[in-house]
Amino acid sequence: MKTLVKTLFASALTVVFLASTGMTTFANGTDKKPVELATSMTFNKLKVSGNVKVVLVQSKKERIEVVNGDYNQEKTSIKRLGYTLIINSTEANQITVLVLVNDLQRIDASGQAVVKTEGKFDLKCLQVFLKDDAKATVKANTESMYTYIKDHADLKLSGTTADHTMIKDDISKLNTDRLVAVKTTTTPYEQVMVAASRK
Repeated sequence: MKTLVKTLFASALTVVFLASTGMTTFANGTDKKPVELATSMTFNKLKVSGNVKVVLVQSKKERIEVVNGDYNQEKTSIKRLGYTLIINSTEANQITVLVLVNDLQRIDASGQAVVKTEGKFDLKCLQVFLKDDAKATVKANTESMYTYIKDHADLKLSGTTADHTMIKDDISKLNTDRLVAVKTTTTPYEQVMVAASRK
């Protein structure tokens, strides 16, 4: 037990030290117990890829916790680049990570990633980008919301927003039955691609 405490304390010191640099990397080796990574870092964007599930909770203080903890540093990485928290996993079994964040502005998920918010998020603006087989369930009250989904991605939205701009292709799924939007602007994915090719 003392060895475990010392290891976690050393890891926490390493995290705090690295947080002062441009990039922060968390690696905990192989451990089947929940591991809380307490840091003083700040982030407002989330980029998730691979076989990982991220549970988001709005909080005044940021915190990251690997819930199932069954991972190793060679297959799962949790790092910060600027104000973006990047989580990637190539594990055969899905990794679950709890992320507490204050001012969430963007969610970017790909691969088989799953993102879910718990509780209510009150935000000024939120962007959600999904592709591949990524899935997200987001509940938030915002002034503006921008969603971009393609491939076999699946997005479920609930809450309220004054302005919702969405771009999607014909394959992806978008459920806004529980989202109350004062204004909604829809742009077909193909139209965006045509416009981009002309530039």
